[in-house]
Amino acid sequence: MKKLFATFAIAGTLLTTGCATVAPMSPTTAMSSVDTTKNSYALMTVTLRNAYHTSYQPSPIVVHMERGAADSRSDRLNFKFDDQAATTSDAGNHYFVRLPLAPGKYVMRGITGQSGIFPFHGMFFTPPHETGEIKPNSIVYLGHIDATVVERKDGELRAGPVIPLIDQAATGFSGGTWDISVSDQFDHDVTEFKKDFPALSNASIERDILPAWDKQKVTEWWANH
Repeated sequence: MKKLFATFAIAGTLLTTGCATVAPMSPTTAMSSVDTTKNSYALMTVTLRNAYHTSYQPSPIVVHMERGAADSRSDRLNFKFDDQAATTSDAGNHYFVRLPLAPGKYVMRGITGQSGIFPFHGMFFTPPHETGEIKPNSIVYLGHIDATVVERKDGELRAGPVIPLIDQAATGFSGGTWDISVSDQFDHDVTEFKKDFPALSNASIERDILPAWDKQKVTEWWANH
């Protein structure tokens, strides 16, 4: 488990320094249309907040998607967060996620991110581990993910790696855990997607909400990998 958290922390560092290759989210606000014959599109909204150490609010870097059994590198997909249709507030940082995906079954393995106020800088990994299927020639809304860092109890999944000790403790990620919920906010979110992204303004968007988050299942998965 510690090895995997360390891996995600390193991945986040590489992304911020430009040393890792990730795909951009799509569509962008500059696009006027989307072509679903090339890719289908998965849409969702994500709100991240730190209720444990409130001075260090989470800032996501990349969302990790896995296709099928993720047996090959090509089946492990990474999409970089951008500032398009993103808002920050005391209620949490809110993001519009747009993923161009080939048809198939996927796991949203997690979100790598960071938070820092000099002199401390911490990394986190949000683990939805949610499974969904993307159909051909489709644009699908997967729901709203609300993820909050709260104080961790013994045995609970950590919100981030333990190392470096001082930074991870100061930001609350090593001493915190995640409280994650999935909800259906289709009407509100799809209206906002269509308002902010012209390529979606006349698109037919289907609803296929991700399953409820199972913290015990996620904890067991991390303990075994």
